[in-house]
Amino acid sequence: VLYGSGRPVARIRMPEPPPEMAVRTAPDDGPKITKELFYSWTKTCTVRRIQKKYEMIAESAKQNNRSIGAEMTAQGYKDFNTFNKSCPQFDLTCWPEEFAELGSGFVLYFHFLALMVLIFLLCGLVQIPALVFYGGHNHLEGWTFNDWHRSYQFDDPCRCIGENNGILGLEALPDTVNYGETCAAWDNPYQFGFDASTVGGVLQQPGLWACRKWCWAAPHCPAPFNAETPSLTNIHVKGGLVRSYSFCASQDNEASVRADCTGVLAADLAHNESGAHFAKKEDAIGSHWLTPGNLGPHQGTNTWIPTLYLACIVIMCVLLVLGYQHMVMLDIKVDAKTTSPNDYALMVRGLPQTATDEAAIMKWFSQNALPGKTTEIAKVVIGWDVEEFRENLAQLRQCRKELQGLEVDNPQRKEIIRKAKEITDKLNSAAPDRAAQLRSSGIVVVTFRYQSDMRDCLHRWNTFWAQWFYCDSADIGCCWKNNRMWKGDTLPLFPMGDIPANRIKVERAANPGDINWMELGIDSTTKRRRLAKTYLVMGATICVTFFSVYGLNKLSMWATEEQEKRQDNIRDKYGFQALALLPAFLVMLMNMFLQIVARGLGQHEYHETKTAEQFSQASKMSIGMILNTAGVLLFLNAQPKEWYYPGGLVDNTTTMLLMNSLIPPLVPLLDFKFRLNWCKRRKLTDEKLDKMNEVIHRCAPKPKSPAEEKELQQVKAQIEVFKQQAFAPSEMDGPRRYADAMKTTFCCVFFSPVMPVVSFIGLLGMALQYAIDKYCLLRRYKRPERPANCSMAMFTMRIIKKFVPVALAIAIFVFLMPSWRDKEVVYSAFITGIIIAGVNFFIPLAWFGRCLQRCHSENAPDDALDYYDAQFMWAKEMKYHKDHFLYAKLPDSVNPEYLKAGQSAAVGIADVKNTYGLATKAAADEASQDGASSRPQALPGGRIVPAFPVAGAVASVDSDGPRPSVYGAPSCDSGGSAPPGYVVGVATVASAPPGYMPGVPVAGAPSPGYVPGVTCTPSPHYVPGMASGGVTMSASAPAGLTKPIWEFQSNSDHWHQFAHDCHDYIERKYKEFCSGGQPKVRVNTKGLTLSLDFNAMTQMKADTHKVSQIRRREA
Repeated sequence: VLYGSGRPVARIRMPEPPPEMAVRTAPDDGPKITKELFYSWTKTCTVRRIQKKYEMIAESAKQNNRSIGAEMTAQGYKDFNTFNKSCPQFDLTCWPEEFAELGSGFVLYFHFLALMVLIFLLCGLVQIPALVFYGGHNHLEGWTFNDWHRSYQFDDPCRCIGENNGILGLEALPDTVNYGETCAAWDNPYQFGFDASTVGGVLQQPGLWACRKWCWAAPHCPAPFNAETPSLTNIHVKGGLVRSYSFCASQDNEASVRADCTGVLAADLAHNESGAHFAKKEDAIGSHWLTPGNLGPHQGTNTWIPTLYLACIVIMCVLLVLGYQHMVMLDIKVDAKTTSPNDYALMVRGLPQTATDEAAIMKWFSQNALPGKTTEIAKVVIGWDVEEFRENLAQLRQCRKELQGLEVDNPQRKEIIRKAKEITDKLNSAAPDRAAQLRSSGIVVVTFRYQSDMRDCLHRWNTFWAQWFYCDSADIGCCWKNNRMWKGDTLPLFPMGDIPANRIKVERAANPGDINWMELGIDSTTKRRRLAKTYLVMGATICVTFFSVYGLNKLSMWATEEQEKRQDNIRDKYGFQALALLPAFLVMLMNMFLQIVARGLGQHEYHETKTAEQFSQASKMSIGMILNTAGVLLFLNAQPKEWYYPGGLVDNTTTMLLMNSLIPPLVPLLDFKFRLNWCKRRKLTDEKLDKMNEVIHRCAPKPKSPAEEKELQQVKAQIEVFKQQAFAPSEMDGPRRYADAMKTTFCCVFFSPVMPVVSFIGLLGMALQYAIDKYCLLRRYKRPERPANCSMAMFTMRIIKKFVPVALAIAIFVFLMPSWRDKEVVYSAFITGIIIAGVNFFIPLAWFGRCLQRCHSENAPDDALDYYDAQFMWAKEMKYHKDHFLYAKLPDSVNPEYLKAGQSAAVGIADVKNTYGLATKAAADEASQDGASSRPQALPGGRIVPAFPVAGAVASVDSDGPRPSVYGAPSCDSGGSAPPGYVVGVATVASAPPGYMPGVPVAGAPSPGYVPGVTCTPSPHYVPGMASGGVTMSASAPAGLTKPIWEFQSNSDHWHQFAHDCHDYIERKYKEFCSGGQPKVRVNTKGLTLSLDFNAMTQMKADTHKVSQIRRREA
């Protein structure tokens, strides 16, 4: 029971426990369930290399004429967990491509992190000259007098203002009405009749400054000490004005000044008379921070530092474009050996709600999907509108969530179960009425026979002209062929009745299992209201975090002031320093809180796919954390002079980015979710274990009474609940990890101009996240139930590609402008950066990568394998017409699992209505299940490893619908037995009738619903595309007929043998392929060059690119 086999522990052969495991035993009862077995199961759930071993088992099953489940049992694997435990772990130093069996999403996630590391590394290296330059300056105290709104003006901040604010002269000198309003030597004592002998009694520090021209300037005029000519140093005075010597210096005649100032006035000193106001060094951060603030306000004259940041924008844009295209090609490479259902399917929206006739929809798309061509449509699945059922189902799921938090013997469970039963009864009673009112959601999934038709249709409806003008695209005659740059004819409108009326939108369909069928019929108004409500809650949460951080920041500033007052008390000093760290710590905690809120809000919204739900969660998390980290910092320190105060922007940014970039990557190591389940694990007491063991040994394997049967089932349910809710390891949280990466990337890039060292903080944060996430995925996390697709990685790359370069361009203007005297230099860099980032923002990534993808055209999907061949590689759950809960309960005669060419697969609305009640009841029962049961483990390409392999079990027959398929087991019609070697979900078979051609149905072929042990004599289905390649003879073929013959199919559908000049070469290459060689080979025969693909069993002519079938058979 513990390992999920469905059989009592006392009756199965348990694996040998490790030496450290203390198994609870009794003298006569044999092995018992212990806590150590639960913890062992925890380790069993982790990620391991299973695909290669699974394929070996599938091959053995084919050779031994068994189902996969029977073969796993024969090899000693009771279930998926024991099978998984026997597989080797991944090496922690392996390349991400090596765990492609988890899906391309995981591979691309680590490539995305590696790309971010590379961007931060290169941008950090580019900024090193700026760090060195900043280290040679120290005029931070000048920011005390800075006026932020003058920091972005282009005029000279030290120009004469023409006012003196009532200041008429120095105390010892006579007053002058227009004192300081223009450039003049206002303080020359010789002009007032003083001589060299009396000047010393008039001026406190007489010097050359008294003979220089100056005027009053605004308070934001910088006053750095002029080490070369101290008398030209600008001086702040009490009253908010500045004695601007630098502005009037050009009007001074140096020789005349020195000639006039003799004696005590000859000393080259700066003005330091009564009223002079000098900033304190301790009023600013230290120059060791290496910021542009070291230059002081309006003092930067360097022209190449803004250019360095412009180079960072260029580097970033180039790497993001190349990185995106690399990820696209990597996704193609990872999926090259698999064929998924969405390779043939499109999701079409915009149909009228009255479009409920599948046959009519199939006919319309067949005639209108592509211009001038009749397209073969294999299947259409309608997304039905089930509004009332959807709301009740949400309540049932809430009941199940509450049940999962309670023990089996908790008295509250009865009330929750009663409530769930009331909802279920309500659904069942309303089913006939709802069935009568059933209507379409306006969204359908259209499955094409050929991938090329799907791709062409997708391209046709997603061009610029199609999206903006609902028109086809046409060629411009003077350009290259198929340039599709001009406006063409209007695209077909889907009819409402007989009148063309509806514009449709076409997109690539998600794979089965990713579509939320029940949420397809929600109108846009309801979606917008729910979206507005969730964003309102998210905004309120951000406001709460903002004011919390604001209050603590004020407390931190108070702590800084108190620290200055208590320099003599070391204990108080360090206490206040610790208090100053509280805002950064609070921001980190609030970011975690925002992640939790964003996850809940994303689940509360309506999404057509589970991937879209992840997009919503990741975007909310990213926006919330960026505003909470960067936005709060900027709001609290808006003025440039506040950037360089102790406890200002630079101080807080460093602390917050260190904590929020380096600590979150470490959080997965703690696995809080698993640790918080400690309270559930401790409820598994010795007394409870003894009671479980007593029931199992008394009642298993065959209970003697209904009471014992019920008692045994309760124990099984308890074990399953403890496994799934208390001992199951956590799964990798994709949206949260992407949100953390986006937050770190955006904040570190944005603040790099004001503090270049944060680029290295971002580098360290991304590298740490890469290493820890890889370790946790391969050693700690639970193996994901389904392979992850590339959508999240591509979505994140598009967001970063659009917004991060723009953010850096804006940061150049915001943070460098106040420090530069020649603001045209910074402004030019800003404008150039905005143009580059804008081009990067608006031009689609697909345009950049078109040439690159053409260069890799050999990786494009092969069309030789059409849908009718490919469907045999997928489990039942991975077919659209079996994934939809309303279609799943349709009888096989109405909705067969395997479709046949030339036969209509359309399902009538009357058939859907007839099984509506049964389908809704099954969905409601599934939603109200209180235990977290094991599920099949999916592999790439639509294959599924069953969680509970069953060998030889007889499935029950349901008169209202199809019998459940046993995945990994043979499948055929009732009244027959499975053919030897036939395995559902395995691409090759042990036998096939001579002359069998893909896509042509064979009489007596098996169909879904086969139950082992029931007699029938069907022929197996041939499925190309896997390791064994073509068709082989049956295991019972006459001896001696073993010479292989390679043949190709002609236009007339006849088969012809390859010429002798290449026949043996093809056979040799095929054997190399079976031993792990390349699936594609180039063959030269009779002046022709052919490209053979043993995976798809096709050939393509190099000159015409024409594709045809090939096969291998015995003579």
